[in-house]
Amino acid sequence: MNNLEALSDDQLEATLIAANDAYRNTDTPIMTDEAYDQHIRELKSRNPGHSLLAAVEPEADFGAGKVRHSRPMLSTDKAYSDDDLLRWTRRIEAAADDIGASKPVTIIATAKLDGIAGRLENDVLASRGDGATGNDISHMIGKGLVVAGLGDGELVMPKAYFAENLADDFKHPRNVVAGAVSADNLKPAALKSLEDGAIRFVAYSTLPTWTTSTDKLVDDMEGIRATIIGESEYPTDGLVLAVQDDAIRDAMGATGHHHNWMLAAKTVSETAEVSVLGIQWQVGRTGRLTPVVNIEPVDLSGAVISNVTGHHAGAIKASGIGEGAVIEITRSGEVIPFIVQTLKPLADVELPSNCPCCDNQLQMAGDFLVCDNESCEDRLKARLKHFFHILGTIDLFGPSACEKLVGAGISSIREVFKITAEEFQAVGFGPGQAKNLVSELSEALSRPVDDYLVLASLGVEHLGRGDSKKILKHYPLAYVPHLTPEQIEEIPGFGRLTSTAIAQRLPEVSADLIFLTQSLKGIIATPAKSEAVESAITGKFIVFTGSMTQGSRSDMIKQAESLGATSQSSVNKKTSYLVAGEKTGASKIEKARKFGTVVLSESEYLDLIAQ
Repeated sequence: MNNLEALSDDQLEATLIAANDAYRNTDTPIMTDEAYDQHIRELKSRNPGHSLLAAVEPEADFGAGKVRHSRPMLSTDKAYSDDDLLRWTRRIEAAADDIGASKPVTIIATAKLDGIAGRLENDVLASRGDGATGNDISHMIGKGLVVAGLGDGELVMPKAYFAENLADDFKHPRNVVAGAVSADNLKPAALKSLEDGAIRFVAYSTLPTWTTSTDKLVDDMEGIRATIIGESEYPTDGLVLAVQDDAIRDAMGATGHHHNWMLAAKTVSETAEVSVLGIQWQVGRTGRLTPVVNIEPVDLSGAVISNVTGHHAGAIKASGIGEGAVIEITRSGEVIPFIVQTLKPLADVELPSNCPCCDNQLQMAGDFLVCDNESCEDRLKARLKHFFHILGTIDLFGPSACEKLVGAGISSIREVFKITAEEFQAVGFGPGQAKNLVSELSEALSRPVDDYLVLASLGVEHLGRGDSKKILKHYPLAYVPHLTPEQIEEIPGFGRLTSTAIAQRLPEVSADLIFLTQSLKGIIATPAKSEAVESAITGKFIVFTGSMTQGSRSDMIKQAESLGATSQSSVNKKTSYLVAGEKTGASKIEKARKFGTVVLSESEYLDLIAQ
């Protein structure tokens, strides 16, 4: 059984957050890169608007402060197979068809450096951070960091230097680099590496390139990979492939997480057969239980793996996973462990009947075991941890702090902000720590924070960063507690079931939301959807396709939105008009007619809006 087919965003969230934290903020990765990416892809297929997909994964605070990037520093989508590459090339060629560009499309390949992403611009070096804001690490230059080029790049270490000087004490060069970048006090290994000029910022623009095309990409991959990776001075974990044509790049666009015209081609690493020692069940903020499979410790690609996610109860039962079973796990890209298959399943797997935290009787909801006790301490801890993680502007409140607070009966956001230093000490924090926590909360009230992060931090199911931003384009944050299912459904991207579920949950967080709205002084409002003049397309949903003669498609989209229309990327049952330019594919027109969408030529559309 392929366990990924049964994944859900709720079950994956805790695992993905922990894996990202270990990868980006520590020197001890806990999961393979391939498995992390496979989890992300499955989550995307089931819930495209989930908060983990809408933005670059966050990193801890370090350095001399925050830097707002002049333009987003996005992550890169991944591919592990020829099928993944073929699907990507088809999307590229479809985009080329839409704008009338020639095919095959030229692809540029470079090494995917395995280090710490950053940007050097205007004499400031910043880490990628969450894609919009990074940590100022310019001080690294004064400490001996070697700079090779400007713009976006990676902080890396030569493979030869690492092998000769550090391999006995560290698992990977990235670990040394991460420690040097994030530590207040540099360790001897980091200091020596900087003195030797072995920690470097390498701009992507300086890397050797290889050129191919969409029709030859799969056939050329083996040779490209052997040449580029084999000749790289620095650690790599695959190739970066990018469309050369700027017009096609514009047509393909980007998500909040990655550019659609860029892809990282990665390779699968080693596997291992291990015995299962037991299963630990973790309760998430919605009450769903995630099984963490404890295995015999095994070294895969330089990291000792002792745990791997079992996804949910249904997967555990169907795969026969329990104490004594033998499973195959893989580790690729040197980050996340993933169960490939069960080699020796148990004949019968007994699932828990009671919550491991509160002993409440569990319910089965589809494939998930669920604790429906709203007062379950593990659920409350998960909700509080989610708040601090998503909001991202308050330090010092990690998992341990949240556990102490909930253990003392403090679980609402309003309560946390009102705690005094004396009360923090009574909960179990030291005097100095208690003083720092109060100071941190006080300072956080004035820190800038996007309103969609405030809304997403409350943990309402189906309301992650992306969907929160969609809502706040139409309604101010203060009005959100009053939203009805009908109002949410009117917003593009929300269906009836999701809208109803969100509206039903909002009253449960309204008190905290009202408190945050009134207390946080640095809230940055999402730009409202501009009020349009009344026109023939006001309130209509429009898809523009093909090559236009009166301007670029992006210009036409902006004009349509200024006239009150909503632009869509593909035709669906809501689409009012398909505006077909030159070289529009027959399949799109057939799809439009199937939905009853009116198909207009470019001149017919221009006549319509001129009315």
